[in-house]
Amino acid sequence: MSAGIDRTVSNIIAPLLEREGYELVAVETIGNRKKQILRLLIHKQGGLSVQDCKLVDQTVRPILEVHQILDEFYQFEIASPGIDRPLTTSRDFQRNIGRNVKIETTSPNGQLFEVQGQVKNVIDGCIVLEQASGNRTNIDISQVCKGYIQLVW
Repeated sequence: MSAGIDRTVSNIIAPLLEREGYELVAVETIGNRKKQILRLLIHKQGGLSVQDCKLVDQTVRPILEVHQILDEFYQFEIASPGIDRPLTTSRDFQRNIGRNVKIETTSPNGQLFEVQGQVKNVIDGCIVLEQASGNRTNIDISQVCKGYIQLVW
């Protein structure tokens, strides 16, 4: 059920949010049957405010109610994906151009290894990563197992 609801909500809401300057990063359903939560994770260039979350709620809630989607949920939330959310898609890496990341990937022979560096670009399904040594590495997004932003302290 969860994957179907996620896809349905995404298909209904994503185009509307994009027109308003937001990106729907993910639709999550969490909790147990009695207290299930529907959560939309959104992003906005330049950062997301509490006011943005309120505006998105006011915009999408009536649409979800008309489609009777919210009837199945105890709670509905709008939130930012957060700094610790795994990076998995091309859009995730594009949003983080200029940031340092750690990526777990596989080599052509199937070996798992880590690469760290700054995301310089995302071109044709490849992440261009500049390592501390100055070397640039291209990583095919389809080969990414896990990717995370690395905070610099």
